[in-house]
Amino acid sequence: MGKGKYGVLVLGGRRTHQESYARCFAEDERCELIAASDELDAPPEYVKLNRQLADDLGIPYIPDLDEALARDDVHIVSSCVQNERRGRVNVKCAEAGKHLYLDKPLAMSVEDAQTITAAVEKAGVCNQMFSNMHTPWAQAAKKALEDGEIGELRAIHCDILFAKGHVGTAPVGQKRVEKSTVEKYTFIEAKREMFDVGVYPVSLINWLTHKRVNSVFCTTANYFFEEHIACGIEDFGAIMMTLEDGVVATIIGGRAGWMSHPKGGVQRLHLIGTRGTLAFDGAQPRLEVFADEEPFQQTPPHPMDPMGMWSSTQTESGMIPKRQWIGVNQAGEQQGPDMIGFVDCIEAGRESEMSAAVATQSVAVIRAGYESAASGQIVTL
Repeated sequence: MGKGKYGVLVLGGRRTHQESYARCFAEDERCELIAASDELDAPPEYVKLNRQLADDLGIPYIPDLDEALARDDVHIVSSCVQNERRGRVNVKCAEAGKHLYLDKPLAMSVEDAQTITAAVEKAGVCNQMFSNMHTPWAQAAKKALEDGEIGELRAIHCDILFAKGHVGTAPVGQKRVEKSTVEKYTFIEAKREMFDVGVYPVSLINWLTHKRVNSVFCTTANYFFEEHIACGIEDFGAIMMTLEDGVVATIIGGRAGWMSHPKGGVQRLHLIGTRGTLAFDGAQPRLEVFADEEPFQQTPPHPMDPMGMWSSTQTESGMIPKRQWIGVNQAGEQQGPDMIGFVDCIEAGRESEMSAAVATQSVAVIRAGYESAASGQIVTL
């Protein structure tokens, strides 16, 4: 290990966000990837994916997580294990005294989220859940609020829609029947999009406002993908929240297909105040490129990733990136600034603004959203 570098242990292999998180840590000159690992009794398919990513990154795989956590050269754990195991695994990492970079959403249940929060606080380790808070558009919105540009905040709305997957396969006019409980989160074919995508706008609103959410009203739907219907999960969700001080917040989160957007999908935020309204767009400022080159084309669905969620399966499918929109003065990889901010917190000995304690409110809001969508009623937190 290089002198003074933070050793990073990665949990979660190919077909997880670790594909990008690990590379972002590797690009930070303050960090060094040490190894990949998982629980000894982790499901065999995930052990295989862990080993594949370890090979991709050129690092060893340690089959026993306890052995990996006992290493003195491991200071940070970047954790992307399946949601069903996040409570147990992340608590173990915290109890080992390791700083924790946590995949989103923090956990599948409020109970697991609270357990993680209690463990990191007891251990006194720096912890952060991945979010959009370090993107230029989110930082600009925060500054506008702090500077009082719109007066007193009265309402906030955020849209996050992912442009991935082959649309048009869901039956038209079929109304979704939601369940109030979430027994399973991880599927190969699809994700719970109100949870997986909705966590971005909900977390952003929590971070921007620092206000408690009092009540939630929500609807979910199956508009686009047969894969979601087959798994019994939603591809779209909308939530209305009442915050303390009478502020109203609304979000839309979902997946809308490869051809629905020139880049990665809609990322847009609206702030409504007593003296004005401001809008922030993740795709601005940008250059729009028109050139004599092949336009973006969908590749056939990958059998192990029909939504095209992961860079490894996109590469295997021969997919070329969308090149019509190029961001100006923006980081090419939106994850990078978030890791940099996390390491900054470790070095400064300060708490992250997206700690597990903050992220737990997002889990509570979205779980209340499922209850509301199932009952058709407002749910009080």
